[in-house]
Amino acid sequence: MKMQKLFLLAGVLLIIIVGCAKQEIKDAAPLTKSMNHSPASADDLVNIADFSDNKVTNWKLVSPIKIYDKKTIFDYIDGAAEIYFAYDFNKVASAEYKNGQTSIMIDIYEMLSSDSAFGIYSLNRYQDANYVNIGNEGILTGTSLDFWKGKYYCKTYCFDQSSVYQKDISEFASKIALKIKEPGEEPAIIKKLMQKNLISKSAKYFTRKLGLDNIHFVADENVLELNGEIKGVVADYNLGGNRYPLFIIEYPSAQKAEIAFQSYIKYLGEKSKPVALDASSDNKAKMFELDGKFSFVKIDGQDLSGFWDIESLDSAKTVLIQ
Repeated sequence: MKMQKLFLLAGVLLIIIVGCAKQEIKDAAPLTKSMNHSPASADDLVNIADFSDNKVTNWKLVSPIKIYDKKTIFDYIDGAAEIYFAYDFNKVASAEYKNGQTSIMIDIYEMLSSDSAFGIYSLNRYQDANYVNIGNEGILTGTSLDFWKGKYYCKTYCFDQSSVYQKDISEFASKIALKIKEPGEEPAIIKKLMQKNLISKSAKYFTRKLGLDNIHFVADENVLELNGEIKGVVADYNLGGNRYPLFIIEYPSAQKAEIAFQSYIKYLGEKSKPVALDASSDNKAKMFELDGKFSFVKIDGQDLSGFWDIESLDSAKTVLIQ
């Protein structure tokens, strides 16, 4: 099948979609069945963040390491905490180290699983990022270094951009990564991505609407029926020098995938114009056009897959025949 081939498819701050999501995500039950590590104790998390015995030269811990859990996280990052709940946040250790008047902050977020840790980290991926070999993967900017390993998403940052402090935040990050014993793996759904024309390190993972909203905004309504039980990935591809996003969403059952497919094509049909496909699509694939941009969705068993916002019909057809 033509489409089967297709789908075998900063620094410190994240773009946050707020509103009613805070209550909705905060109350969402975690998917304990997907947990692939036992929860760390607060002492374990403190130990990962603790370099008070001069393990990093000239930096001193200035106060006890703080632990924030699901009930207290809004006291620490109110206004930005919702996105962590969208990736099954458990708790975070926060530490401040000082050298003279300069501070380096460390945040170590314990998530439900390595999938969740990769997911929250993946939101920071961007073209031409300075990727570093710390943990499973890290990104170094002028003031921060973020990385993921195992079920942990870790951030070290300093508001002084000098090369001296970049070296020190990198040293902190490297030592944190060494304390995390289980490496974890990228979500298995990423292996379904087509490799041809895939832009390296562009894959971003989500399980809930708020996660997808931070990758690619689809609709105000939850038209794809995202509730934490699904696994989804969006990745960028090169088409004649232009980037375009492809997605795969894996549902727990074919029935739930069908419900989401019908919901999504109903929404697209109300907002945009259907584009005729050949008869072999058998109502399992739909294309729509809005303002000269083309979107496509296909259902195959438990999976939905497709693309968004390709800027010409010829280009869209080129993707379909790959």
